[in-house]
Amino acid sequence: MSWDFVVVLRGYDRTEVDKALGRAEAALSSGSESLRAASLDELRKGFTVVLRGYDRGQVDTAVGMLVVALNGSGDGDGGRFRSALASALRLDQPTEQEILDEVRRLRELADEG
Repeated sequence: MSWDFVVVLRGYDRTEVDKALGRAEAALSSGSESLRAASLDELRKGFTVVLRGYDRGQVDTAVGMLVVALNGSGDGDGGRFRSALASALRLDQPTEQEILDEVRRLRELADEG
């Protein structure tokens, strides 16, 4: 995948994001469960906010898509993960975009507080 994030005044550290997303893409193509798990852990830790970093909303959306892909799509553990996430977000049968939008909204609320 090719990511083309906007650079903003206060955004995520570009080097951290580039490395983490690169490792996540490599884990996806490797088929290795241990690489997938390590990549998921790394993505869940988040990124440092710096001056002149990547737009946080864009990165959060990309991370959300990678998390879904790393967990599988719709079947097996990925389906259980999606159900658990939907339940935690109090969404009834959401689309992937609705999940990402709700996560973004919650992150924005957390950043304000």
